[in-house]
Amino acid sequence: MAVQGQDIPLFSQKLTNSFIYNPALAGHTFGSVTTSYRTNYAGVADAPKNYFISLHAPFGGHRFGAGANVYQEEVSILKNTYYAGAFAYHLYFNKFNSLSMGIGAEFNQLRFNFTGADAAYIENDPTYLRYKNTSGKPDFSFGLMYQNRFLKAGIAANRLATAWLEPTDKKVLSNYYTGFVQGQIPVRNGSDVIEPYFAFRKFSETNDTYDVGLYYTYDNKITAGGATRAGNVVNFTLAYRFNKYLMVGYSREMITTPVGGFVGSSNEFTLRYDFNDQNYQKKFRADYKQSLSYRRKTLSSGPVKKTAGGHSPKQLARAQKRVAAFSPNSRYQNTKKLSMGKKTSTRKPSYNKKRRPSSSKKKSYKKKKKR
Repeated sequence: MAVQGQDIPLFSQKLTNSFIYNPALAGHTFGSVTTSYRTNYAGVADAPKNYFISLHAPFGGHRFGAGANVYQEEVSILKNTYYAGAFAYHLYFNKFNSLSMGIGAEFNQLRFNFTGADAAYIENDPTYLRYKNTSGKPDFSFGLMYQNRFLKAGIAANRLATAWLEPTDKKVLSNYYTGFVQGQIPVRNGSDVIEPYFAFRKFSETNDTYDVGLYYTYDNKITAGGATRAGNVVNFTLAYRFNKYLMVGYSREMITTPVGGFVGSSNEFTLRYDFNDQNYQKKFRADYKQSLSYRRKTLSSGPVKKTAGGHSPKQLARAQKRVAAFSPNSRYQNTKKLSMGKKTSTRKPSYNKKRRPSSSKKKSYKKKKKR
């Protein structure tokens, strides 16, 4: 009987972020350190265990990002370690609209972990003979991500050197492709966020899976939600943020078919520390308050304190009229008003001719002469 397995990480994407799959998310929005521990199939002895640590941060005014991942899986005598480094470029069109491109370098190392007493049973196993001399090898990946105010989506291709350079019958680890679409629907004036989620992962030519989920974040403190995966698998997530930097979370995954009662559930514990508070809720609330304040100023019909800088020519003219009395040129304006309507003589005064007396003066002069 032949059994096939896969070594591709299957952590909760909501808590561990998609940087584990897509290098374009390196340094996107904020930097963080994330560590996770996952136990699979609690009812099975020597069940797989997963360890994961991630570090990424922006630099260059959030235009660039860099990060690294270390993922390790232990399955009985096998120990697979996956190292990855990533560099990303983020092109920001505005506060919420951006396009990110990333490239990652990968290195996989497969080792055996068993004691000398088990060697006699394993040394002749065909699988052991195939992989015992396998050493680590370099590989690379590529990813894209686009985000706007209400949506972000990304695609990634991992282990491309394996896909392009190695024959199918000699591949130790398979290449894989991933994609996701995540909505960001603000509620309560941007204080809370609803996030519908869809992810697709293609492990090989014949093996793929998808996840559909819904998450709710309250006041950037509590995150709760669930998702279902193809193959009758469901998971639930609960996370709590102690402050704007530190978050702890728990995810539980269960198989809903009868076999789930025998193998048990999987449990994942996550601890994340964010370097700065560049979260979506904070940016949306700031943008919402600015737009609301502008709307109130421009659309209000009530009494508004007016200033000299009106929004229309009429408002500007009225404002200038109100402050005209306090102008330094007010004396000139008042003088001009007093002189309006009076005709001024254009005849030049004559200084050679004798001034003739007026008619009233002539009459008084004649009376005096008669006397």
